[in-house]
Amino acid sequence: MSVLASAVPARRLPRAATLLAAQQQSSIVAVPRAAAIVICCARVLAARAAPRRAGPAGAAPGAGTGPARAAGMTTISLSLDTPELARAYEHGSDRQFNHGKLLIETLGVRRGQRVLDVGAGTGRLAAHVAEIVGPEGSVTAIDPLPLRVDIARQKARVNLATAVGRAEDLSAFATKSFDVVYLNSVLHWLNDAQKERAIAEAARVLKPGGKLGFSTGSREKPHQLEPIQRKVLAELGRDAQGNRPYKLTVDEVRVLLERAGFIADTVEILTFVDHAADIDEILKHSGSSSFGNHLSHLTAEEKREVRERLAKELEALRTPQGIRLERNLIFAIAHTAGN
Repeated sequence: MSVLASAVPARRLPRAATLLAAQQQSSIVAVPRAAAIVICCARVLAARAAPRRAGPAGAAPGAGTGPARAAGMTTISLSLDTPELARAYEHGSDRQFNHGKLLIETLGVRRGQRVLDVGAGTGRLAAHVAEIVGPEGSVTAIDPLPLRVDIARQKARVNLATAVGRAEDLSAFATKSFDVVYLNSVLHWLNDAQKERAIAEAARVLKPGGKLGFSTGSREKPHQLEPIQRKVLAELGRDAQGNRPYKLTVDEVRVLLERAGFIADTVEILTFVDHAADIDEILKHSGSSSFGNHLSHLTAEEKREVRERLAKELEALRTPQGIRLERNLIFAIAHTAGN
């Protein structure tokens, strides 16, 4: 097992037993205390929801201005999702679900709270949080991808509501209306301007003393697959940037929080270990998790070539449990000023 990569956090995440994925062989290297997890639900306002076919998320003003984009422009599109990708994500998102439960535990969500899940995907984590907050609380789950919201809607209950919506526009929700806002594996899909707006909006809708939590890809410590993929693409003479997420460093996360008026409690990198049966499982997960953006800049022939080369490269990482890959996420917990 790997060790936690420290990032000089304001408060170290507590450590406890390893959390295992339910259907995948995925283990969390460092996890917080085994405290009870509380789930909250909030009433969804569908007004001002995003259109059925949203445009590219990377097209907003200010895109590509930060250091993460210095090596080249990326374009993340919301229009590449398909019913097949949405269903694949629903059945193959154990990794996101399990580190999401870790995020919720660290946030200390409690019974009776009002919670906003931003970028809820197919609603697995939101449904989990709804059970924690109980009937006295509520969870509102929004996502910009209508096909995934359709699946999340099937999980709806009295204290869980779902709607199409974007992180950078929470105008459907009143100021100071939530106790907790979280974004699980969402922020790295937003460009610089969208990130700033999303965190500012979270600050607006949180009550005094309310808590914000998010997990997001780390630029200073990328997924183990990334350098291997860059090598393969370079050998083919293709752009290694492509449709990659807009990842941040720990320092950039701290600045982002401070600009929005948040007080950071924890900002650090956690390392997770996953095992995959083969390259096809890895590519399927990457495709569904990126709502079709992973390698979407390549032709069909180039994708086949990349698949073959990646398969050969990844065999060196095979263990009895499967192909072993480490991924790293920045976990951030912050709160607004109290009364």
